[in-house]
Amino acid sequence: MVKTLIISNLTVYPKHIIMLHNKDIKNIHELKTNFTHSWFEVDYLLKVTEIFKLSKLLKSFSELKKQGYSFTYIISVLLILPFIGLSNIHQATDRDIKAKKDVFYRLKNNPIIDWRSIIWIFSLKFVNLIKAKTTQNTGVKCLIIDDSFLEKTGKYIEKISRVWDHVSRRALLGFKLNVLGFWDGISFIPVDFSLHREKGKNKNKPFGLTKKDFKRQFQKKRNKETASYERIKEADQTKIKTGIKMFKRAVKQGLQFEYLLMDSWFTCNEFIEAVRNIKTQTVHLIGMYKISKTKFNFKGKLYTYSQIRNLLGKPKRNRKTGYYYLETEVLLDNKPLKLFFSRKGKRGNWKTFLTTNTNLSFIQMLKIYSIRWSIEVFFKESKQLLYLGKEQSNDFDSQIAAISLVMIQYILISTRFRFENYESKGALFKQSKAEVIRIRLSERIWGLLMEILKIVTEIFENEDEDDLMEKMFNNDKLFLKINNFIRTANLAA
Repeated sequence: MVKTLIISNLTVYPKHIIMLHNKDIKNIHELKTNFTHSWFEVDYLLKVTEIFKLSKLLKSFSELKKQGYSFTYIISVLLILPFIGLSNIHQATDRDIKAKKDVFYRLKNNPIIDWRSIIWIFSLKFVNLIKAKTTQNTGVKCLIIDDSFLEKTGKYIEKISRVWDHVSRRALLGFKLNVLGFWDGISFIPVDFSLHREKGKNKNKPFGLTKKDFKRQFQKKRNKETASYERIKEADQTKIKTGIKMFKRAVKQGLQFEYLLMDSWFTCNEFIEAVRNIKTQTVHLIGMYKISKTKFNFKGKLYTYSQIRNLLGKPKRNRKTGYYYLETEVLLDNKPLKLFFSRKGKRGNWKTFLTTNTNLSFIQMLKIYSIRWSIEVFFKESKQLLYLGKEQSNDFDSQIAAISLVMIQYILISTRFRFENYESKGALFKQSKAEVIRIRLSERIWGLLMEILKIVTEIFENEDEDDLMEKMFNNDKLFLKINNFIRTANLAA
């Protein structure tokens, strides 16, 4: 019996059952008849590229044609790799694709290609396709920003550094990936990203490396007019700065959403002001808050959030979540905000949430904020199924290209999953049983969160639920067990 891995909306079969027989494939369409297992039909990819009108979307990049292979063809091959069980282009060119690997490497290393624009082309196409096909109200629409650690093994990768990984609580070699995603009420897609390094505090070890290793890092000259040059500059900018740029870019691209969601690392005055300054639509921010020195105007006097919490008296208890909570309106720079303070049990640690929407109730805020976990699902699935972060090229441009391709692959998967009414069957990843989860991802996350909180509240009152969620997403066995528990409960309901 074939074992499957079920995460979110994807079911993946082990790579050893996926094989290509034809060793001389010249055209992507020739892949259609060369699979041994009918569950994987490359018709899916062909249909999706037709829906997205891939050749038209990428028409502006046609001048990048290399040695007789069109840009669209090269991109198509790169996009299909994880779906045929291949983690890199070297495996494909060794067995299945006639185009030499240098053709693909040159494209990925090309500093002229504006991968950010390509991702936006696919993202906006997804949004427009869904808008054209959807008639009912799909719920709250949100932008979500978060970062994730991408571990690397090569000390000579361009712009590599040691960065702090809060999961392992160590400084490890790699990059911090800053991602902006869009939740349309049912589906999550990534829309933008930046890649960062950290300078470190030890002057004798620039970026956490020995001076010898740092000098031996790959370097390449770039024209200031290229998209690649902008990416290189972003590597040394703060995640707050690039995050605000991405947020403003999303607004400029015309995305319609109601909330920007973030954890405590991103929630700051700069982001609050960026949200308030949007004039083309009404947008609110919800974020966890931990800046202890900021003072809010509460009843005419200035206090920190912890001081305000102590002035609010006895907390209320929400029976559904098991949370005790307090809420109040305050002013920051003479503009209204709402603060929520919550903890589980009577001895749990207090957490502070901040929102620019003063009309939200505690439970409304918590439900909307729980959507933030959809970006964690994206990180989990992309690393496990689409090889996010596995690129080992020394060229920073290739690192950007690899992440961009993963994001496009995720958009394609989300498109197919959406059009099939939350059921994955036949075309890409087939369920091993007839029963399928039809519940929306947001509802599953909310249900999962509530189940964990109930357990934690009743048994482990001093444990931190966010830490538990982090551990869950970083522990494959635990994640699968809890996901299957929620799945079983939904099927039985």
